Amino acid sequence: MVIKSLQMNNFRNYENEKITFSDNFNYIYGKNGAGKTNILEAMSFLSFGKSFLNSKENDCIHFGKDYFSIEGHYQNELLNEYILSLNFNTGRKVFSLNKERVNGFSSNIFGKFPLVYLTPHSLNITYGNPSERRKFFDIIFSQISPIYLDYLKELNKILKLKNTLLKELILKISRFEFDKLIDSYNDLLANISTEIIFRRYNFLNEFKNYLEKNYKYLTTVNEIPDIIYYSSIIEENFVNIESNNTKDNLKTLFKKKFDEVKEEEIARKITLIGPHRDDYIFIIKRKFNENFEISELQTLELKNFASQGEHKTYLIALKLSEYNFIKDKIGTNPILLLDDIMSELDSFRVTKIINYIPSFSQVFVTSTEPIYIDSLKNYLHNSDIKILKVENNKITSIN
Repeated sequence: MVIKSLQMNNFRNYENEKITFSDNFNYIYGKNGAGKTNILEAMSFLSFGKSFLNSKENDCIHFGKDYFSIEGHYQNELLNEYILSLNFNTGRKVFSLNKERVNGFSSNIFGKFPLVYLTPHSLNITYGNPSERRKFFDIIFSQISPIYLDYLKELNKILKLKNTLLKELILKISRFEFDKLIDSYNDLLANISTEIIFRRYNFLNEFKNYLEKNYKYLTTVNEIPDIIYYSSIIEENFVNIESNNTKDNLKTLFKKKFDEVKEEEIARKITLIGPHRDDYIFIIKRKFNENFEISELQTLELKNFASQGEHKTYLIALKLSEYNFIKDKIGTNPILLLDDIMSELDSFRVTKIINYIPSFSQVFVTSTEPIYIDSLKNYLHNSDIKILKVENNKITSIN
């Protein structure tokens, strides 16, 4: 999938701007605050239905205006063309595909225009709290599995109802009615949570193969990456579904745990267990001792023991794996956005990424300077590179 052109009206600092892109490589440069990231953010609204920066739609409206619109012209590998647009006005988002209004973004658009992005904020995946890691994998798995996305939506719906019961309705109904309601919600949550955890586990088993391959490409040291799924309900803490957890066993365990934490949930007025509380533990396995001699395998948790460089290597490997995984699963190349990451990386990692770029389909790189263009020309034909300069709220093609 490639995006051929992008039209932005009253979006961020762009009042009326249309850009055409190269199908291969697009290099966007300009000073900090010029609006480079805004271009990529507009693409993320079309692919995900929301900003990859988690910005509120109202904050994206051009100063003095009361709406914004974004339109992308896409083409897939079979040369089929699509026009995808978003209009935001008076608090409402309206999506259209080929000029026809779409009801239900998640079921009709999400996953059909895949996009992978790497920004300085992406380090929150490895450094941040569990919600960042859940979000990262949920976006990947949802793009390749509509059923998984449906389960996530149902989970959020039931959680909202149950939490409302815990926070508000408990004061308005009898304990008998309360117990009856909360037990029914817990039964639903047990079923939905089991389905989500099993899918996460199975997808993760496949994803780890991509991670190991990409991590090996990015590093010269003798390390192996791993990811362990942490569940809030498994007593052993680390889930091993294949060995001791069938779906029926997991459902039973959920129901038992819900009973055990019922009074605590009432006291804290929130649902305490389920996939929304789980985590992905990033691991590095090392084969060297302190004298850099082959030793017993050391297993270290990335968040607590890794260096800043190891975090960046792990993150890039995760993102490259995301790209490869989605591509193989849905049969189309995602669009790759690399937002201001060159300045965040050392020359070794920059060189590795640049070497990798020809294997992607369509790539967008933003930078404050055009200093990497000459390096890119060693790997790409001049005709494959489009250079765009952002200045004074305008986007100019340099070539």
